[in-house]
Order: sequence, then C-alpha cells, then structure tokens
Amino acid sequence: MAIRDLVLTLIIFGLLPLCLLRPWVGVIVWSWLGYMNPHKLCWGFARTMPFSEIVAVAVFLGILISKDKERRFLPMCAETWLLLGLWAHYTLTTVLAWYPQEAWPQWDKVSKILLFTFLTIVYLQTHDRLRVMFFTIALSLGFYGVKGGIWSFRTLELGSSHVRGPDGTFIGGNTEMGLALVMILPFILILARNEPRQWVRKLLNIAFCLTIVAAIFTYSRGAMLGLPVVLAMLFLRSRHRVIGIVGFIIFYVFMTHFPPQEWFDRMQTIQTYEADRSAQMRLESWQVAWKLGLDYPFTGGGFWVLPHDEVFEKYLQQYIRSQSAHSIYFAVLGDHGLVGLGLFVGIILTCFFSLTRLKWRARSNPDARWVVDYCQIVETSLLAYVISGAFLTLAYWDLFYHLVSFVIIIKAIYSRDYLHSPETIKLSSPNIFRMPLETTPV
Repeated sequence: MAIRDLVLTLIIFGLLPLCLLRPWVGVIVWSWLGYMNPHKLCWGFARTMPFSEIVAVAVFLGILISKDKERRFLPMCAETWLLLGLWAHYTLTTVLAWYPQEAWPQWDKVSKILLFTFLTIVYLQTHDRLRVMFFTIALSLGFYGVKGGIWSFRTLELGSSHVRGPDGTFIGGNTEMGLALVMILPFILILARNEPRQWVRKLLNIAFCLTIVAAIFTYSRGAMLGLPVVLAMLFLRSRHRVIGIVGFIIFYVFMTHFPPQEWFDRMQTIQTYEADRSAQMRLESWQVAWKLGLDYPFTGGGFWVLPHDEVFEKYLQQYIRSQSAHSIYFAVLGDHGLVGLGLFVGIILTCFFSLTRLKWRARSNPDARWVVDYCQIVETSLLAYVISGAFLTLAYWDLFYHLVSFVIIIKAIYSRDYLHSPETIKLSSPNIFRMPLETTPV
C-alpha cells in the first residue's frame, strides 16, 4: 500500500513544475484529481494529502509568471453571465444562510470548482487542449466504469453488491456513481469514434461496454432512467445505426436474463414508489424544499439547509427522517430559492439552445466536424444530468459546471477559427459574445 502512495505522490509532485510553467496543464491535473480522486485509492499517507490545493498553488503561481500565448479573455456570452450570476447568488445565500457553520465550507468547495471552471475557459480555448480535457474526464471516470464493469460479473453470482465510487467523494455512493457513469458514456464513445489510433479506439469501445454494465450494477434507479435516453441519442445519431440497433438488442437480452433478482426488485420500485421507504423520504424532502423555496424565494436557506430536523418540522407534521433533497432541482430550490433555481435552470436551457444552434451552423463546414461531435458529447452528457439528476443531490458536482464551460469554449473556438470574427458575433443571442483574438493578459 505504501508503494502506491509513494508512486502517486511522485507523479503529482513531478507534474508541479509543468503546472507552474504551463498553467493549462495544471488545470488538467486539478480536474484529474477531482474526477478520479486517485489519492482515495491509497490507504497510507497519500489518502489525506491535499494534492488539489498543492496543484492549485502551482497553477496560480504559474498564472503570475508564465506567458501562455493561448491564454485568452473570458468570452462574455449568456452562459458566462448566468454562471457568474449563479456564483454571486451562491455567495449571497451563504451570507444569509440558516446554518452558516455548514454553508460556508460548502461555499468554499463550490467556489473552488467555479474558479477552476473559469480557468478552464480561459486556458483551454484550443481544439487540442479541449481534447486533452475530454480525454482526462473520460479516462478518470471511465476507470471506474471499467473496474466496476469487470467487478459486476461477480455480482451476477452473489447478487448483493453495488458498484460504488471512492468514499468521501462526490461519486462515493452507488446512485452518484450511476449518474457519473451514464454522463461519461458520450465522452468515451465519441472520442473513440474520432480516434485515429486503432488500438486506442478498441480500448475505448471496450471501456464503453464495461461502463454500461457498471452503470446498471450501481442499482441506481436514477441512472436507469437516463441510460436508455443516452444510448438512444448516441446510437441513433451515429453513422452506424445498424450497430446501434444490434447494441440495443444485446442490451435488452442482457437486462432481461442476467441481472440478479435484487436488481429487478429495486428497479420495480420506480413504479411502486408509494410502498418504497426511500422513495417516500425523497418525496418528503421535495415537499420541504418546495415550501421552503416558496417562503424564501430570493435567498432560500443556504447550503445544507434541508438535512435538519427543525426544517422538516417547520413544514411537515410527520416525516420519516430529515435528509438532503436527492434532486438537483429541489436542492437548489431549497438552498437558494426560486432565484437560484431560475439561474440554474436558465444555464441548462441556454446551453441546450447554444449547442443546437452551434451544431446547425457547424454542419455546413466540413473542417468543423469535430465541433458537431463535441457538441453532441456535451449535449448528451448534459441531458443525462438533467434526467438522472432529478433524483440525486449532485447540483454542485464539477462535471456540470465543466459542461457549461465546454459550451462557452466551443463557441469561442468556432467563432475565432471558422467565423474569423474577433468582434461581437451572434451564435445564440444578440450582443452577448465578445472574444478577442490577440493574446491579452488576464
């Protein structure tokens, strides 16, 4: 175990000079640590090492001393303004939070995520760098898909184990891991589709299949609602629809013959939620979040307001147990009121609109084929988040905010490299997108 800790520490500290000289590499490394959490796979001193903070320090020092010619201004489009507005609103609701001792640590965590989201936008406005980030996310979370998919075949015999993520992380639970695996499927498949190296393409395709199996055996009902939609979007939009149809047949045969009875029992509760205790608890938390959001539409109760008995007692006479919202929408509603929910949903809708508009424009340019593919990755992953996230408390997970940043980046690259327009351009709405071509210090 100590060898694993030592190797990981040497790798990360070995990357620090590169993070210092090339801050964009530091942004990639920070994202790798956030998604894969490799230190949580160790059992010695590395498990509690603040690697992310160490890399962040290197990145900020690098920002001060490096002269990155690809560093650019922050494109001020609709998604950017909404994201900044949401961050400001998070800050306001934290100042007025009902439980500040719990709200401020969460604000600190979310602010770090948002800060690196904006650094991603500033430093990754090239196709090559964005591709590196996409591969980083695909491999970081795909690692758990491959690991879980292989391990799941043991579940076929035992029928009592769930695929989970590392303890103490955003994806530590089986339901959270289920959403993560469903969201990562578009990254793996479309990157494989465009990969010129045959051996890499084959490995990615194998990882895609194993990740589907792993997602199924998380036993996450939310993931199972999003998985068919994601697979349908991926296969029916692909250039090989026949393969997609065959894949669906194989998927159907597997789902109807191989999962253990426990899996079927759990999935059946989607229809019989009235008799399921966890579903009833979820409905109770939604009811509390709804009433709280209506009572405090501008500020909500601040981060982590719901898991308190006094909050539930305020809005329900009888309840099973106080808990978090188990829904990205009701979590934001309870924490930040109707205003926060409006900003949150507004970002999602704006991203879908921009991606649709951008795909429509890029299809007419053969050189911009990658733009269409990358838009499909982000669109499908975001759709999985919108559907499955309705049943999970992952409103503050890194990947959602990264998806928003990818929309902004793709728009910026397309306007600069294919429209050759350094001035205001109309991609999704008038007078909202300004992107200078020359290198200018941030």
